[in-house]
Amino acid sequence: MSEQPFAGVRVLDFAHEWAASIGPRLLGDLGAEVIRVEYAPRMCVIRGARLGKRMYNRHPRWHQVNRNKRSLTLDLKKEKDLQAFLDLVRISDIMVSNSRPHVLDRLGIAYDDLKKVRPDIILVLMSAFGTGGPWSSFAGFGGTIEPLSGLQQLTAYSRDGKRYRTREMDVCNGLMGACAIMTALLHRQRTGEGQFVDLSQMETATHSLMGEHLLEYVMNGRQTLPLGNRHPYHAPQGCYPCRGEDRWVTLTVRTDEEWRALCGLIGRPDWTDDERFAGRVGRRRHHDLIDRAIGEWSSGLEHYRAMELLQEAGIPSGAVLDGRDLQEDAHLEARNYFMTAEDGDGALFPGLLFRSSAGNGRIFRRGPDLGEGNEYVLHGLLGRPRQEIEPLDEKSIGTGYDPE
Repeated sequence: MSEQPFAGVRVLDFAHEWAASIGPRLLGDLGAEVIRVEYAPRMCVIRGARLGKRMYNRHPRWHQVNRNKRSLTLDLKKEKDLQAFLDLVRISDIMVSNSRPHVLDRLGIAYDDLKKVRPDIILVLMSAFGTGGPWSSFAGFGGTIEPLSGLQQLTAYSRDGKRYRTREMDVCNGLMGACAIMTALLHRQRTGEGQFVDLSQMETATHSLMGEHLLEYVMNGRQTLPLGNRHPYHAPQGCYPCRGEDRWVTLTVRTDEEWRALCGLIGRPDWTDDERFAGRVGRRRHHDLIDRAIGEWSSGLEHYRAMELLQEAGIPSGAVLDGRDLQEDAHLEARNYFMTAEDGDGALFPGLLFRSSAGNGRIFRRGPDLGEGNEYVLHGLLGRPRQEIEPLDEKSIGTGYDPE
């Protein structure tokens, strides 16, 4: 196996929940050593809310989001644990956190503190609203970032319809965090300098997903309104019901040729010469009528079959897949997308987001048990005597759902 792209890079994952965890996990998939730093009395909420039978080590979401990581438990309010953390910073490359800015200051691990022990350290701080401005001290999560960024204004099925959460902001911002980490690594490779990356999650959402709509308003004075499943130019476009419960197929018609193919497929060849549907403008004007006809046709078909017929006719189309569909999807299977963790328990995981000529990555372990890496880090990396490593006190363990 060729060496992985991030082999030799050590990342300290000082994250909570999803967003800041995704970036380090992506590097871990591609060879980086990722150490998840945890506070046992208030574990990350992804570990769940149950302590009995150590259920906090068994949550599938934890296993997925934090695969390819080790777990180190520290209490940074204790001097010896703080010193151990700073000693670990000295031999690490990157630290990622999504705490509010003052949290790192209070713990004594802000960027200036880290630079004293590792001058070229990279700190990526993914707080909800950044380190400056009137909102910087506020906590936040996807459910607040989506409306405040403007994204949720566009998620209705009609202009006057109810707005919905996308529920994917943590993952999107996590990927932006990974991009920030890699950009900072390139900068250090070229200059020898570390960096403090202030990555406001709200700004990330706005810049990465709202840019064209902000420009539309600034340059043209027009506010983008929700389009639902439709397209601003092509027509028809939508998501249409298929046979069975909650089964759907999507399609887009971009050209007159594709329109003629669709008319033949849904049994409306007369519409190809109907002036009401001439060009994209005419089809957009009568979109509701076209949608009803497509829905009548698709509702009698299984969603994969509808997709196949549309694609065979030259019309871009995709079946809407649930979790089971994805696991059994021939397209993903042919590309070996789903992968079994190498730690031997047979767990199946969604695969890698991309592949590299330097190495395709691995899933060598599921999300770690709490404190699983304590001896490896404290003794193996930092040289602390084994007898000084305190075992986890089960009575002190608490969840992120406990009242503060």
